[in-house]
Amino acid sequence: MSPDSDHNDLLLQISTNLKNTLITFGASSHQYQAVLQTLKDLLQCIEQHDKQHDKHAQIDPDMLSQAMEFLKLG
Repeated sequence: MSPDSDHNDLLLQISTNLKNTLITFGASSHQYQAVLQTLKDLLQCIEQHDKQHDKHAQIDPDMLSQAMEFLKLG
């Protein structure tokens, strides 16, 4: 499995977890904030990886868009 595929899989899992914690606990909950921080950390890690390897990861645009929407909520 390629690193780009791993990123997409992780984004999907984190986005799903974020959606579930939002519905279950609400945006101000510790659980939601923890998952949101995980998403932010992953996006930062992807960005750093791209800079180090001087290339852009092949991240699914729909998945990235969904992740960015969650960042707007948090």
